Amino acid sequence: MTPSVRPKILIVDDEPMNVELLEAYLISDYDIITAHNGSQALDMIVTGKPDLVLLDVMMPDMNGYQVCEKIKQSAQTQFIPVVLVTALSGREDRLKGMESHADDFLTKPVDRLELKMRVMSLLRIKYLHDKVTFERDQAQNYLDVAGVMMLVLDKEHKVTLVNKRATQILGYREDEILGRNWFDTFVPESSGPSYRESCLKLLDAGNGDIFYSEGPVISKSGEEKLISWYSKSLKDKKGVSVGVLSSGEDITQRKKVEESLKQKTTAMESSVDGMAILDEHGRYVYLNAAHARMYGYESPESLLGKSWEILYDMSELERFRKEVMPEYLTNGEWKGEAIGLKKDGTRFFQEMSLTSLDKGSICVVRDTTKRKEAEKQLQQYAGNLRSLNDMKDLFTDILRHDLLNPAGIAKGFTSVLLQNETEHSKMHNLRIIDDNITRLIDMIESAAQFAKLEDIDNLEFRHMDLRTILYEVASNFEVQLESKNMHLDLHLSKSYYAMVSPVIEGVFGNYLSNAIKYSPSGSSITVEVEDFGGEWKVKFIDCGEGIPDCHKKLVFDRFKRLSNKKKGVKGTGLGLAIVKRIVDLHYGRAGVEDNPTGKGSVFWATIRKQ
Repeated sequence: MTPSVRPKILIVDDEPMNVELLEAYLISDYDIITAHNGSQALDMIVTGKPDLVLLDVMMPDMNGYQVCEKIKQSAQTQFIPVVLVTALSGREDRLKGMESHADDFLTKPVDRLELKMRVMSLLRIKYLHDKVTFERDQAQNYLDVAGVMMLVLDKEHKVTLVNKRATQILGYREDEILGRNWFDTFVPESSGPSYRESCLKLLDAGNGDIFYSEGPVISKSGEEKLISWYSKSLKDKKGVSVGVLSSGEDITQRKKVEESLKQKTTAMESSVDGMAILDEHGRYVYLNAAHARMYGYESPESLLGKSWEILYDMSELERFRKEVMPEYLTNGEWKGEAIGLKKDGTRFFQEMSLTSLDKGSICVVRDTTKRKEAEKQLQQYAGNLRSLNDMKDLFTDILRHDLLNPAGIAKGFTSVLLQNETEHSKMHNLRIIDDNITRLIDMIESAAQFAKLEDIDNLEFRHMDLRTILYEVASNFEVQLESKNMHLDLHLSKSYYAMVSPVIEGVFGNYLSNAIKYSPSGSSITVEVEDFGGEWKVKFIDCGEGIPDCHKKLVFDRFKRLSNKKKGVKGTGLGLAIVKRIVDLHYGRAGVEDNPTGKGSVFWATIRKQ
């Protein structure tokens, strides 16, 4: 077979007559291009793309040996046949030509017939080489467009062929892969031995079977990727295995998805909720064990292929048709409650959600029977609480009206008797009665106030000055202060505006009342207000007996305080419990500390400015 187009020959000689002579010999069969020195020759090699070069050795700028070396060093031109044409015919000259990788020698003067025969022979070799190269490149192109990575390993496990997809997966250029040991370079050490062993078995077997395996490779970036391999041994003409051809697919993401699906399936199987998938006809194609158990069936297989309608009675099916299905078909989903029918005929409450698929739906069911029973019990408990609350309100009304009224009458008559009585012993007894009636009235009023505060969840706040409120509270206790010869020191140098309810007076009144009750006669009580950024801290400092550390957390608790009633412990009534409730409703804090300047306590409360 010969080429279908005329080959192109480049003639290079610094003597124009030599060029014309060689052109005259060849012009009838070939296209001729010419150059008259080495530099021109190298340019024409690139631009003219000749099929063969007739190259003079002796030229002024560079000799033919140098030009030939440059041609053969280039990957683009190394396979162009070069014939050195020279008058030199010595043994050393031919050795230099061989060292420069020339393909042939012609001695001047050139014989026409010999020239034609040499050119024809070299061009035929070039044609065959180009054909092989073309077919090789075509085969490489076929490999490169493949969606899987392909490589060939020789018996030493070196890579002799690799396609474009493999370079993409590995992140290396082709020349960085070819010739390198596959296992030492691209396979992790942890999996190398097993993969290497399977490859060796494939080389030894030589039976033509295709071997499947999975294993990791390491890319240039250090990332480990999982590859599924199909491998087959390659044989020479004698049937001896000479290597392995493998095609691999990157299954890293697929394996992650499979693992995720496996975990989800495991989660579905272990779920306490019933999960099922139904086809477009409402038949079960999948359900977990919990779904089957919920309806009283031994295993999921008992319901596969059956319609969901067998799990509901006629009245429930009718409700589904009229209420549920229209909404489900419109929105593609439905959530609500239903009553399921077990295999033994018993019914149970359930929550259900339906979600549409391309062809079918997903159904999730939860047994709510126990929750329904608990809700019923909670409703009964709530009813009982309402009854108890009504009783509490009734008791509060009794405190406010039925008890407070007779107590007030008794105190009034006791005062009348005290004014008219002159006998010392009777006056002493009347004062005891008066004191206890006073305590009783205080307890009734405190209990009624506390009961009222317990029913309040929110207060209506106003922007008020705490300084004004504190002065008003102090004026209400002037008689008590004078009776014990006590001094009240109000360190209030400015206005202290805050968002409060008028009931805040109850906090300050209780703190001041306790300070007067439990401080010695002739002592002082100090009231201070500190700025704590977003809130004020109001402090009442007394000189009483103080509060032991073990009681500081208890005095504001109405239950524990009452059970730990001791002499010298402030707030043995409900006063401090009222303080705590009012402060809580103002979103503040209340507490007690030791007086840092000496004997006594500091009762405080924080109040937000805004």
